[in-house]
Amino acid sequence: MMKNFLLITLLLPIFLLGCNNAHETPSNLSSKDSASSMLAQDSDKELITLRWGFSSLEEFNHLPFNKEGDVKLVDSPWGKALAFDGDGDRLLVDANPFALVGLSTDTRQQQPMSGEAFTIEVVFNPNNAKEESREPRFFHIEDANDPMRRLTLELRLNDKKQWWLDAFIKSDISNLTLIDPTLVHPVEEWVHIAVTYENRTFTTYVNGNKELTGEVDFLPIAATAKTSIGARMNQIHWFDGAISDVLVANQALHPDDFLLLTKITTL
Repeated sequence: MMKNFLLITLLLPIFLLGCNNAHETPSNLSSKDSASSMLAQDSDKELITLRWGFSSLEEFNHLPFNKEGDVKLVDSPWGKALAFDGDGDRLLVDANPFALVGLSTDTRQQQPMSGEAFTIEVVFNPNNAKEESREPRFFHIEDANDPMRRLTLELRLNDKKQWWLDAFIKSDISNLTLIDPTLVHPVEEWVHIAVTYENRTFTTYVNGNKELTGEVDFLPIAATAKTSIGARMNQIHWFDGAISDVLVANQALHPDDFLLLTKITTL
C-alpha cells in the first residue's frame, strides 16, 4: 500500500483542484465517474493518475467521445460497466491519456526521455472467442497523423475458452510485442491487467502477477492522439466483453500499488 500521500481531485478538462487530508482513503478512486487524481508521495516525482469509469452511455468522464455500434450498459460486481459485442462496438475518445497525466507530447523528440514512465491498468471481462474476434484490440492510443507511435493492449483467444495478453509499443526507432500463448487465462471472468514502462523496460501483469518484460524505446505521442476502446483504431479487431475501469499513471507502479487491483482481489 502507498503511504503518506495527499489526494487531490482533478476534474477534467478544466482542472479544478481540491485537497483531502493525508492518510484518508481515496474515496473518489472507488467511484466509476471520477476523472483523475494526483497523489503526492515520498518521492521526487508527483504521481498523477487518470481514471476512466464506464458507467454511462451519455458522457465519458467529461471528455468528448463517439459511441459506435451497440455498446450497452451491463452490471458488474462494482456497479455498471460497458459491454462490447465484438462486431462494430467501440468508444473513440478524443483525448490522449498520456498527455492528461503529464507525459511529454513533443513528437520532435527522437530519443526516449529520461524520467518518462507510465502504468496502464484495465479491469475487464472477455467473452469466449468468436471466429471474427480472436485478436481483439481493446485499448489503443494513436495520433492519426503519426501512426509510427502507438500503444495497444490486445488479447488472443483460443478454442479452449482461454485468452492471453498481447501488449505492444511502437515508435520511430523500435517496437516490442509482449506475448506468450502459454500464459493463458479463462474467459468470462473479471480480471485486472496492467502494463508498466520505465527506463526502456516494458512489463505486463495479470491479476498482479508479472508475466513478461522487455526493452523498447517509447517516444512521445502527440497531444492530438485519440484513444480507441473496444477495437483497433482503424475499426478492426473488435473486443467482445465488458470493461469496468481504466487507469493511467505517470509512474511505473509496483503491483502492491496498483489502484484497480483491489477490485479483483476482493471479489
